[in-house]
Amino acid sequence: MTVSLGIFPASVGMNITYLTIIFVMGTLITAVAIVAVVYSTRRPEQSDSHALAKYEKQWVALIVVIFVVFSISTLAYLPYPYAHTNIKPNKIIDVQAQQFNWCLSPAPTWGNPNCKTNIPITVGDTVYFNVTSIDVTHGFGVYSASGSILFQVQVMPQYYNNIMYQFTSPGIYYIRCLEFCGYGHYGMISAMNVTA
Repeated sequence: MTVSLGIFPASVGMNITYLTIIFVMGTLITAVAIVAVVYSTRRPEQSDSHALAKYEKQWVALIVVIFVVFSISTLAYLPYPYAHTNIKPNKIIDVQAQQFNWCLSPAPTWGNPNCKTNIPITVGDTVYFNVTSIDVTHGFGVYSASGSILFQVQVMPQYYNNIMYQFTSPGIYYIRCLEFCGYGHYGMISAMNVTA
């Protein structure tokens, strides 16, 4: 279940190699921008008389091309189902949020939720989370056992949002609310057990 866009292979979710590429490219673009700003403001009394002034249009065009290519290369890594129409999830979980708990159920259960805490998920499962709220806005964030966030999606009342993720390692994955939703927000935590 992989998607490929150009030279960047992808699965549903981010991987460390691509995150490293993003960091390096971002750092290089920032360094070039800082050097350009420092060079252009070094002698403000001179207006466009430096040697690079005649190449300003080419530099702008180059930066726009780099930005567009970089942006397009990230599309394969979006965790949203519309970005991966060729990937079919093998598990659908309906998530209903309310102050201050999560109700997870095997789909479809809207209108008659059957909250479970032990929905079986195995390593390699591509899970389609269909989320909504019955009261206020929440944030559906899933964390690994080590505490790093894997993905998140906004959960809004009267609206169904969705996100897809492929679980690649076993363990307990924690669900936390990422939007302040009231006095009990700090305790709005649930968990999923992904088994080998």
